[in-house]
Order: sequence, then structure tokens, then C-alpha cells
Amino acid sequence: MNKKLLMGAGAGCAAIVGLAAARKHQGGPNHSKWDRMRQRMEEMPADFPPRVMFDNIAAIRANTDEILRLMRQESA
Repeated sequence: MNKKLLMGAGAGCAAIVGLAAARKHQGGPNHSKWDRMRQRMEEMPADFPPRVMFDNIAAIRANTDEILRLMRQESA
């Protein structure tokens, strides 16, 4: 009985490791979820509150990148 249990546990662990490696190779589930969320946000009306927040975050990121670029130019 213990031998069968150990064999089953080993096979289960191997299957989990194999599935995790396959997901990592495909880019992972989070990557596709982010793409789907971005696509759905773009389909929403411009005045829909979640869309406004999403657009504001994108604008903040762009502004931050610009500020960092300017600071690097000043320090060089």
C-alpha cells in the first residue's frame, strides 16, 4: 500500500512540474490575462470609471518615464 501511495505521489508531482514548465514556456497565464484586460478596457466607453482609472495609470507611467529621462539628462 505504501509503495503505491509513493508512486502515485511521485507521478502527481511530476505532472505538476510538467504543467508548470509548459505554462512558463507559453508565457504564463498572467500574460494572457493582462492582454485580455487591456483589450476589454479599450472596448469600454471613455467615461466609464474603470477605463478612466486605467487611462490615468497609463498617463502616470508615461509622465514618470519622461521625468526620469529628464533627470538623467540633467545629471549627465
